[in-house]
Amino acid sequence: MNAETNLRYITAEDLLKHLSDLENCPHDALAPYEEFKLDGKTYYFTPGGFLYRKDPATGVLGGFFCGYLTDEVWHYRSAADG
Repeated sequence: MNAETNLRYITAEDLLKHLSDLENCPHDALAPYEEFKLDGKTYYFTPGGFLYRKDPATGVLGGFFCGYLTDEVWHYRSAADG
């Protein structure tokens, strides 16, 4: 693992930690397959709260698995009324 790879994992871990904090950060809503940029990389969640980083070489879904949210957090974040 090189420094860039470590940074990528730290970024994903920090995002998951932030989104899992429902008490201090209650307003971040998520939608399945909605893409967002973080540190120049494109990420998205699949149904169930699984976080992936898109592979820039292919530009298709699949990419690299980065982690997941608990069912409780995913259902809270993906609820229509948030």
